[in-house]
Amino acid sequence: MDETYILQALGMMFFSAWKTYIGPAIAAGLHFAYWEMLVFNMGAAMMSAAATMFATDLWMAKRQSKSKGFSRNLRKALRIWRHYGKGTALLLSPVLLGIPSYALLARRLKERRSSIMLELIIATFFWCTAIYWASVEGLLLIEQQW
Repeated sequence: MDETYILQALGMMFFSAWKTYIGPAIAAGLHFAYWEMLVFNMGAAMMSAAATMFATDLWMAKRQSKSKGFSRNLRKALRIWRHYGKGTALLLSPVLLGIPSYALLARRLKERRSSIMLELIIATFFWCTAIYWASVEGLLLIEQQW
């Protein structure tokens, strides 16, 4: 394997660990195949979500002895969650909110781990596919004009 390829893939993974809008665009620019883009971008996104849920569960287990109910900040987050809905937060998490932020918030609001991961896989797949194909079409359009 070429070390340039590995560095490009690691760069894509780095940018897709938090939000997934730059990784697919980089993949299109570097002429990665669609499945390569999916593996590197979704892999990084799901690893960051899993790590966030694991850290959140550890943190919540430590705080279990002094359960005070909802904190002021969590009440604000819950109010926003209820007003805009889980679906909107999920749909915007890969590009605006951040995948670990959504996983942290959903886990703190007692969502199941499996449902969080499944929902994030679907949303990330949608955004990665849309951004990758838009980038490919944009590059083709630019090449035609030159």
